[in-house]
Amino acid sequence: MTNKLVDKFGRFYNYLRISVTDRCNFRCKYCMPQHNFKMLSHSDILSYEDIIFVVKTLTEVGIEKIRITGGEPLVRKNINYLFERLGGLKNIKDLTLTTNGSLLKKYGKTIFDAGVRRINISLDSLKANRYEYITGGFNLSHIIDSINYAKNIGFDPIKINVVAIKGFNDDEILDFCEFAAENKLNVRFIEFMPLESSFEWKKENIITGKEILNLISQKYDLQKIEKSKLAGPAENYLLSNGAKIGIITPISNHFCATCDKLRLTADGKLRPCLLSNYEVDLKPAILNSDKEMLLDLINKSLNLKADKHPVCKNDKNNDFGRNMFEIGG
Repeated sequence: MTNKLVDKFGRFYNYLRISVTDRCNFRCKYCMPQHNFKMLSHSDILSYEDIIFVVKTLTEVGIEKIRITGGEPLVRKNINYLFERLGGLKNIKDLTLTTNGSLLKKYGKTIFDAGVRRINISLDSLKANRYEYITGGFNLSHIIDSINYAKNIGFDPIKINVVAIKGFNDDEILDFCEFAAENKLNVRFIEFMPLESSFEWKKENIITGKEILNLISQKYDLQKIEKSKLAGPAENYLLSNGAKIGIITPISNHFCATCDKLRLTADGKLRPCLLSNYEVDLKPAILNSDKEMLLDLINKSLNLKADKHPVCKNDKNNDFGRNMFEIGG
């Protein structure tokens, strides 16, 4: 058994994102198709015990950070059980959650008690009508209340994920900087990625990380924040108004050279790269609880991983095999 997960380019992997469901109570237009589409059947989805087997095995070879995603992870039945089990694993240094925030009042306290301290909440507009439009009809004030509830429980930091889309919410970037300062939240601006949905991706919709920073710097001074060991891909800054912001640039400025994450889909596929349709089916190893087979499959997939993803700002190709809700972001 190998001691660490490393690919042929020398990149070490210590971060696993786990999609526990492809279902979501939102219908965000850049994430989930608005037309008819087929959801995974219950029999296709990994059980919690399957997921725990994968995590236990990978913590033995260097995985230290686990992020639970979806779809919307909190819609999965008995999700508290998974957090409680994962929170009890000694080799996990960071157990985190990405959520739309709608169910935090129901599950937040249990998740916190299980050991989750850091959460990411998707929030693409501070304008009620825009938020209702992009999410497929959901209420902004409810999500703001949920964020405040999470703050009161003690989650820290709370990161707000904003997919920046030119012509839709780019006029709110400075508003989000004020929102971050006033509410002591970390706001992260993410470039619009070309994954399949009915909200058609066009290069004209991209506002790059550089453009975002240039806009912010016209109003605020920026001081770069050094990354911690288990930090994600964002380049982080402290603004002169006290806000902490992050910039994530998967399109304009690849961070592939420092990639440290793997993705496990809800149906048991390992996806070494978000912006690639290459996957390997781990189910044969998982269903047989075969550690050696599992690690062999993962290491083979890492050795087939490219040095960087093929997408650039001018690329119109969106053949990534799955929609964002099926991958977990």
